[in-house]
Amino acid sequence: MEIIDEFPVRRRHGDGPDARIQLLTGDLAAIPPAQAVDALVVSAFPNSYTPNPGTLFRSLFERGLDMREIAHQKEEDERVRLGCWLSKELPETLRSRFNFRRVICFEPLHPEFVAHAGNERESIEDRVGFVFRCLNHFIIPDRNSERRYDIGSVAMPLLATGNQMVALDDLLPRLLDAAIFWLEQGLPIRQLKIAAFSPAKASAAAALFAQSRQHYQRQLASRELTSGPTPPQTSEGRAPRQLAERLVAACEQDLRGELLRAASEDEKKLLQRLFGRIDRRRPAAPERSDDVATTSVEDDTGRHYDFFISYAHRQEREVGEFVRALQESAPAARVFYDRESIPVGGQWLRIISDAVNRTRHFIAVLSPDYTASPVCWDEFQCAKLKEYNTRQSVIRTLRLYSESDLPPIIGIYSYIDCAEGDLDKLRQSATRIGSLPPGDDDASP
Repeated sequence: MEIIDEFPVRRRHGDGPDARIQLLTGDLAAIPPAQAVDALVVSAFPNSYTPNPGTLFRSLFERGLDMREIAHQKEEDERVRLGCWLSKELPETLRSRFNFRRVICFEPLHPEFVAHAGNERESIEDRVGFVFRCLNHFIIPDRNSERRYDIGSVAMPLLATGNQMVALDDLLPRLLDAAIFWLEQGLPIRQLKIAAFSPAKASAAAALFAQSRQHYQRQLASRELTSGPTPPQTSEGRAPRQLAERLVAACEQDLRGELLRAASEDEKKLLQRLFGRIDRRRPAAPERSDDVATTSVEDDTGRHYDFFISYAHRQEREVGEFVRALQESAPAARVFYDRESIPVGGQWLRIISDAVNRTRHFIAVLSPDYTASPVCWDEFQCAKLKEYNTRQSVIRTLRLYSESDLPPIIGIYSYIDCAEGDLDKLRQSATRIGSLPPGDDDASP
């Protein structure tokens, strides 16, 4: 395998060394020992692991690894919630032959995943970015290391660009955007390898990879410029700029809303794709340093939050009761829970992550709707990364509605039981949580 291009990604959170993203050409079924990785990421149609000609599964099969057998040896199966599963460790004979220890298989069209997460085939290129939810789920260790798979290096093909027919120019920029974001947040991957098998795809991927690398490097230069020795602006100096940014964002949000309201269902899918493409291709703007207020999340003083409330939209009524009781119990507490006010688009997850990283306590209101929601997964994994990076307890959970089988990443936390939608218990839990001291570091509520 040959490296075509690569670049380092600087961590914005945590104390880990820079990560590296590499673009390679070659066969992932023949990874050389010098480029050995901990996990190979693949994609498949639901329950379909047949070694069809011209596929990575065929190359693996011809060298002695049958994905149909690997699929019977799952370590964790999260296809219903996340559209993916993790294999058990390969036997030593296969590890030494293939130079990876585990397989992470991404199945974005798994029927239950599509039904629960509201995904559709037409937007499969959007869901390829969901592979990082899977990586987060399997890679972020628990603070007490009860659940730890030690996956620090990952290799993947150009997912879904083969038989699943996703356009490369839609897929690769999204994949790289997601990779950069999560690596910056501290996802403990040291090295991410993306491999193009055919020369034609390698050539096209090289141009797209170079564009993403240059875009990221411009962002990094802008960030370093704004966080350099120049004294930060005062809140008075920032006010005109922030007002202008909010006006522009509000106008853009209104325009997008008007277009979506006027569009048919098929047109809405196209518009969402176009909005995402615009967000990815707009020029890099200078990014603020961590001590500068972020629009839509912080006020002009650089607000930090005492509580971030993470919940499924269907529980909005119950959560409203909880927040009111919390504010009555702790009137001075700063509470973030109105994510509906955040503009949609490529910056949404960054804004949420910034809010989580400026929050003392992350409160997850659990229900089957919560674990079926991609938005809730993003919020929870941001909080999980904060716990990993800071080595401090951040997450507290409330069980609002029962779920028989919680995901392991969530189930390890002790919860306050308010099932089944018991509003009296929910209000009591708000009083209990509101009494937490600002610096409380208890492991569980």
